[in-house]
Amino acid sequence: MPSPSSLASPRAAIMMVFAAFGTSVGALAGSMAEITRDAGVGSQALGLAITAATLGTVTVMSSGGIIARHASNRMILLASLPAFALLTGILLVSTSLPVFFAAFFLLGITMGFTDLFMNAEGAAIEYALGRPIFSAFHGSVSLGLPVYAILASYLSAKTGTWATAICVVLPFALAWTMVYRLVPPRPLAFGRSARIAALPNKMPLLLLGLAGGLIMAGEMAAIMWSAKLLDEQAPSLAAIAGLGAAFFGLCNAAVRLPGDRLRARLGELPLMMGFLLVAAAGFAALGLSHNFALSVAAFATVGFGTALQIPCVFALAAAYVPANRAAGISFVSMIAGLPRTLAPWVFGWIAGVTGIGRAFGLYAGIMCLALLTIVMLRRRRAG
Repeated sequence: MPSPSSLASPRAAIMMVFAAFGTSVGALAGSMAEITRDAGVGSQALGLAITAATLGTVTVMSSGGIIARHASNRMILLASLPAFALLTGILLVSTSLPVFFAAFFLLGITMGFTDLFMNAEGAAIEYALGRPIFSAFHGSVSLGLPVYAILASYLSAKTGTWATAICVVLPFALAWTMVYRLVPPRPLAFGRSARIAALPNKMPLLLLGLAGGLIMAGEMAAIMWSAKLLDEQAPSLAAIAGLGAAFFGLCNAAVRLPGDRLRARLGELPLMMGFLLVAAAGFAALGLSHNFALSVAAFATVGFGTALQIPCVFALAAAYVPANRAAGISFVSMIAGLPRTLAPWVFGWIAGVTGIGRAFGLYAGIMCLALLTIVMLRRRRAG
């Protein structure tokens, strides 16, 4: 039997799925200035497209508890990964507004399936091992994101977005192969204990969902709008406009990869509170900056501050519903849906009226609101 940390284990396969997820997001982030220019998409239209895609993601993730009673994590991932790669490629090479919107919306749906079930499988692996490893899975996303943000920024500007689309296929093909060979089909969730309705107290999940939605909205803004902000601040540096997303991802990875030791030592909620203050400071700096280098540093700070937030949210959610971890994550995702869905549209509207920098500055307050929610959750648990 292979060890849990070997390259021939379910853990390695799910690490690769997380990494492929990150390469798609990084490719889109690094190419967004070229994609929107080719498709004729302005700031407000981009915000609307991200909102529609997020709505698709949230809708799928909100129904995950039901889906998990009919299909295994493995089955869903084998179906979603090829669609994920294909839709990312279509979005990268889109040259019209209708194609851009349709591809973005369908990609959001596919992201929802992949996101939910790769996290559910990751939580199950962590439980089976009996020690924290969940943050390291998300660290794989953070490693894939900066590599492809830089690669896509250069290729899309110098060669064309079609070259980036070709590069996206490779990590998804490897992830699909590893899932097919290494991830076993787990027993389907069943019985009353597998249903959210059976929980005596849903308030912790409600608070987790609200905080998670606010944090996810901030992460999405930092990733998807970074290239446009840097492109506006220094048009002559368009080929390296992906640096914002790249530094965001690198700082995410720098915290996430050793983050499980921090989780074991300090606990999820204290970690979230401390790092949310860092994220708020990064967004505040973005709101005040008019300098390319300072903005890149601010994106790095936001990446540092948000690194452990979602791994902690999903790990806590899965722990509340051990008989159906997908249901716990799904319920939190449903609650997160409102702020997560509306925020891109609001961001795009504010960016179109006042500028992208000022729109980023407002997220400092949003991170403080998320911090207040986590403080409330910690007090409930202490009481």
